[in-house]
Amino acid sequence: MPVLTALVATSLLLLVLAPLAHKVGLVDRPSARKQHQGHIPLIGGLAIYIALVVMLFMFSTPTLSERWYLAACGVLVLVGVLDDRLNMPVGIRIASEVVAGLMMMFGANIWVGYLGNLLGFGDINMPLWLSASFTLIAVFGIINAWNMIDGVDGLLGSLCLLGVLSYLWLTTSGDMPALLPLILLGALLAYLLFNMSLLPKVPKVFLGDAGSKFLGFTMVWLLIDATQRGELTQGKLFPPVLALFLVGLPLIDMVITTLRRLQQGKPPFIGDRTHIHHILLDGGLSARQVLLTISLLMGLFIGLGIAMVRLKVPDYGVFAVFLLLTLSYPQLLKFISAVGRQRKQQSG
Repeated sequence: MPVLTALVATSLLLLVLAPLAHKVGLVDRPSARKQHQGHIPLIGGLAIYIALVVMLFMFSTPTLSERWYLAACGVLVLVGVLDDRLNMPVGIRIASEVVAGLMMMFGANIWVGYLGNLLGFGDINMPLWLSASFTLIAVFGIINAWNMIDGVDGLLGSLCLLGVLSYLWLTTSGDMPALLPLILLGALLAYLLFNMSLLPKVPKVFLGDAGSKFLGFTMVWLLIDATQRGELTQGKLFPPVLALFLVGLPLIDMVITTLRRLQQGKPPFIGDRTHIHHILLDGGLSARQVLLTISLLMGLFIGLGIAMVRLKVPDYGVFAVFLLLTLSYPQLLKFISAVGRQRKQQSG
């Protein structure tokens, strides 16, 4: 019921907000880096957020943790909408992410304090000062990883869908699933129907920075809550190292791309066409083929992580595999780029 209601509510919001977005100029215009046609409303994230707020109050009385979550997301959505419309300074954007992280920690009392046996020398329990710093870095990193991967129709929505479905599967064992991810599931399905033009005569919409950052923050909130025995999961726990695989592909792509920009003397937050979806597009794949390819890779990431945990591979073994995948990623991009050049030469 929550899934279907959220799908309908989000769809109605998208229909109402799309024409308003054109009137106020909240649209994405084509550019050298953005190769879509026409002015597309940037209201996907705003619609999902409004639906989420309404549905949480409709189906339950939100807990203190959920109220802080909604408030923190509200900060990100507000600044994101202003950024989508006015192109806000990078300092304000970063400040909003820090504020959201602080609200999560000091309001909802959700921190990353336990890392498991990552290095093989016993469980790692961080002191408060280190836990606070680590949590803010995790929030900042995953928010921006989600924002950077949002470059192809349906991509970010599909990756979020995979993450939410995996979260539900890992944290639900006979009990009623948590309401928040169920609402997200329906809202994401509605967004994908519009974003990918899967329904006739509906406006095409984008998430915007408001949506990508809001959804990135939602993923990091859910994962920290689940791995640190938080309120939503009611004590159910999966190893913190597994969280890396649930956000693995966007996170690794962001890290490698950022390091490459710094190595070349470029600003790390200035966009270019060096992410995996750009390389696949430039190699001759269609947008739908890129969506399927990256979604498959993400599914393999998640499946590999879950399989290792189910097989009781030690935390340090799972972490070693993640590091190996990270170190191999630049070679994967080079291989994709080389195959793309070869295909172009053959077709030319």
